[in-house]
Amino acid sequence: EMLALAFKNRDEAGARNVELLKGFIEQVPLPANTVDVVISNCVINLSTDKPQVFAEMHRVLRPGGRLGISDVVADNDVTSEQRAERGTYVGCIAGALSFEEYEAGLRAAGFENVVITATAEYVSGMHSAIIKATKSSSPVAAPIDASAARELSDLQKSCC
Repeated sequence: EMLALAFKNRDEAGARNVELLKGFIEQVPLPANTVDVVISNCVINLSTDKPQVFAEMHRVLRPGGRLGISDVVADNDVTSEQRAERGTYVGCIAGALSFEEYEAGLRAAGFENVVITATAEYVSGMHSAIIKATKSSSPVAAPIDASAARELSDLQKSCC
């Protein structure tokens, strides 16, 4: 239904430079290094495999590409259990990462210049935030080192 609506909106706007594809955030149906910008509006927190989402965003971005995300982020001292408790107040909270987890996940996937800015507090310790990062402008991104791979694995275990 969402794709049909997107096609309708594209056609009504007369946008000829817009291509719409059906896919999943964990497996984007695009070749590597082909996307200039990844944008997301509060859906990454819904994924149960956030490290794969971060890796997939990095994969499809061209060198020098950037991302701009709006998402729900938790204070660093809010536990996963506390996030789940607060989840009944506002949707999407239970799956939110903390500021530190979000940054670590993006860096482990290879992103640089990560900036996370809280914009509003939904409930105590839970914020809407703008997340920005870039993919290295080097043609070949550096491989993830063992420490970063462990962080990515730990993130998967702690967040979902």
